[in-house]
Amino acid sequence: MGLCQPSADVPFSCGACCGLFNLELKPDQFRTLLKDRTETFKESVDFSKPYTMAEFRKVREEAEKNFIKKDPLTYNCPFLGMLTEEVNGTSPDIKVRSRIGCMIHPVYTGDPRSQNYSFYGASICQAYDCRNKERNFADEWENVFSEFADDSFSYSSLSSDYRSIDLIEGYLTEKGIPSSEWFTGSRETILNILKIKFEQNISLWNTSFELDMESPPPISWRERLAKWVGLESDDPRL
Repeated sequence: MGLCQPSADVPFSCGACCGLFNLELKPDQFRTLLKDRTETFKESVDFSKPYTMAEFRKVREEAEKNFIKKDPLTYNCPFLGMLTEEVNGTSPDIKVRSRIGCMIHPVYTGDPRSQNYSFYGASICQAYDCRNKERNFADEWENVFSEFADDSFSYSSLSSDYRSIDLIEGYLTEKGIPSSEWFTGSRETILNILKIKFEQNISLWNTSFELDMESPPPISWRERLAKWVGLESDDPRL
């Protein structure tokens, strides 16, 4: 499936467009919510009885109706859950070390229209591509994100953050580095910038629907990138 569900050897994936990160929750609460959904789904949904998918949605929407949303117009789909068993890790931080995604995707149900039991419906769910997935170098960015991320939270933060990637691409272009070298000779530069993004807690919990409401300032790409990640324009890390 590309950027949102990377190659099979990557144990993580992105679930940003399903609205999870539109909720005002802490990492441990996100993880608990995903586990609760997944357990309830396994206990109550039978694909041979499609009405159980509708019942699951009703139950979960009721259970989650009081969660505070960043954007009240962005839907939080309860069919987003854990698709694989979690793998072990050593970090003390709260992580979700399993692939996350749509639990009623046709690849699991065998029904190409099963996502019609969701709010958006199969046509929207299957056709939507976020801005990073539409990039000319989406496959290369997928490889970078897969290398950098250590769980589905960090992978989602990267895959859904088109603003940081816009700035990185603009910065590299401004430096005169051809796009053919971005993911080879400049790979360490990219990884270092992504490290700064996480250290500075920049744009970590996205839905992929975020919009820039203002025109970019009349300054260089380097200055714009530095400002975005909270650095001085002359920071030697850029």
